[in-house]
Amino acid sequence: MLGRLGRLGFDHLAAAVYRGLIGGSSKSVDDLAKELALPAGEVRSAIERLEKMDLLLPQREGRSRLVDPNLGLKSLLLRQISGIEDRIREFEEDRATVLDLLAQFADRHPGGLEAGGVHVSGREAVTDRLWQLAGDVEAEWLAFVPGGVRNTEWLELAAALTIQVHNREVANRTVYTDGIRTDAAALRRATRCKELGCTVRTVPSLPVHMLLIDRSRVLLPVDPGDPWYAVMEITSPGVIAALQALFEHVWESGVPLGTDTGTDEHGLSPQERELVRLLSRGLTDGAVSRRLGVSLRTVRRVVADLSARLGAESRFEMGFKVAERGWL
Repeated sequence: MLGRLGRLGFDHLAAAVYRGLIGGSSKSVDDLAKELALPAGEVRSAIERLEKMDLLLPQREGRSRLVDPNLGLKSLLLRQISGIEDRIREFEEDRATVLDLLAQFADRHPGGLEAGGVHVSGREAVTDRLWQLAGDVEAEWLAFVPGGVRNTEWLELAAALTIQVHNREVANRTVYTDGIRTDAAALRRATRCKELGCTVRTVPSLPVHMLLIDRSRVLLPVDPGDPWYAVMEITSPGVIAALQALFEHVWESGVPLGTDTGTDEHGLSPQERELVRLLSRGLTDGAVSRRLGVSLRTVRRVVADLSARLGAESRFEMGFKVAERGWL
């Protein structure tokens, strides 16, 4: 039985403490330590782990109480399943892994890939390629920018590229995440882009940095942490068509910069609603941070605000009340 519990994330101590509480009565650390013949410090540590797994309610008067096992254990199983499904989704959605494999292949074929793509590596090489594309673009320059970029050099380059594209009188549309609306540096960049003739919208989350040019080529970063250090430039018509459709779909759902994003019937902003949706899918705070284009601290602040609004004392209770109120 311990082995099976271990697969759910229990260690031997946590499993022993959980069994000690399974009768339903609340018990103190000292009670459990005496009953289980374990050091009080180890029991206390096990209780903390069980609370983080949302299997115990927060202690009151130094006594621990079980979350109803019909809810707590089933929720734990669902999170296990969700974690597996999330890994599959992340593999499907996170282009970084796939692009890294493509980049390794491209390194062995410096002349490029016959299947419609080339690998451009190094900040100088990528910058040169962006300037070339900005000088050659004829009809359309479209971009996804998930979150504010902090590198000053890149901010200056982006502004200069926008001027170049504007001077060629082509359609120039950029989608940012809503996070830029409360990020002074990112908002200045987006506003500057708008002043230079770029049409700017924001959405709650974006899956990828992307640059689409003339419906004939797309640039995707190899490393999402440093999106323009190495890129794959893809010219495959099928891939281009799919990514163009993705851009248009996201663009239609975006809110123009300068327009209030508003709230829904539950009083949730688009960013809050998207955060709830992503958390309900089992994404970690870090993954949510990347998708929303905001800091980890901001994600946790919004979660705390929503929990307070719901009167929830744990993530599990928050999830239950989110579903109960129809926020999903």
